Amino acid sequence: MTSPYLPMLLTLTTSVPHTANWLYEVKYDGYRAILEWNGSRIILTSRNGHNLNDTFQFLSLSLTKLFKEANIPPCVLDGEVCVVKNMFFANFEALHTGERENLSFMGFDLLELNEDTFLSTPLQQRKMHLKQVINNLPPNKSIYYVDSYSEDAPLWKLITSNNGEGMICKKADSYYTPGKRSKEWLKLKNWKIAIVFLHAFDQSNGYFHVAVNRAGEIYKVGTFSHGLRSEERSVLIEVVKRNRASEKSGVMYVNPGIVLTLKYLDLYKEKLRHPRFDKFCFEKSWEECTWENIQSQWEK
Repeated sequence: MTSPYLPMLLTLTTSVPHTANWLYEVKYDGYRAILEWNGSRIILTSRNGHNLNDTFQFLSLSLTKLFKEANIPPCVLDGEVCVVKNMFFANFEALHTGERENLSFMGFDLLELNEDTFLSTPLQQRKMHLKQVINNLPPNKSIYYVDSYSEDAPLWKLITSNNGEGMICKKADSYYTPGKRSKEWLKLKNWKIAIVFLHAFDQSNGYFHVAVNRAGEIYKVGTFSHGLRSEERSVLIEVVKRNRASEKSGVMYVNPGIVLTLKYLDLYKEKLRHPRFDKFCFEKSWEECTWENIQSQWEK
């Protein structure tokens, strides 16, 4: 058995491909992992080739027990380790806040089975073998088969209505290329929108600080740098310099007034996760930027 593999990588896209022969899957928010079952124990490996068994000890032991009980032949799977709240949403924060006994491995590909290697087998056939392997396990919450959809719209509706991270688009006949980024595997993110006001600019790292009104106080919700065009960045820095109310340790602070929207994926410890610039909102006042508005997106 040739292991560990480095996982095949996805290419970010902003649009869904609609040409023939595409399959669509849920994108889960967790840790990408290669699962190797050698007949006696499970070995989980990160996307960088690091052993994850100590990090996810409870999960690796649970999977080992399951695979032994079902007498599963040696195999190598690709998937995501996460805390699944439903089949369309995985809670990234729960992965870091004491819910590791609720971890699951979401299996979406099969690389090896018995003595056979399936790297040059079309994806659709690999998933058939994967489904058989997982279906042979006793009922459990430690591993799930990630199904594919032939149409994107119904799946995207389920993902967005459950605040899922996004969708994966894969060519049905794609081969598995370990460690390589491919345009036959695409990822589409389900961005959420936060209305915030500019709070400060850090001259040391080039990041802008943003905040909202929370119970009458200025509450910092994150920092961002990505998404701005070079001319937008230059103008915004100049605006901060001209309107700074104070400066400390290289950070220039401004009074509330400049409103903008940010795209972000999730909340982590009550901060925006992976925020990036979306647009300026000159028509809105900073008083409209509230923590309650952000929280309301997660009350579905």
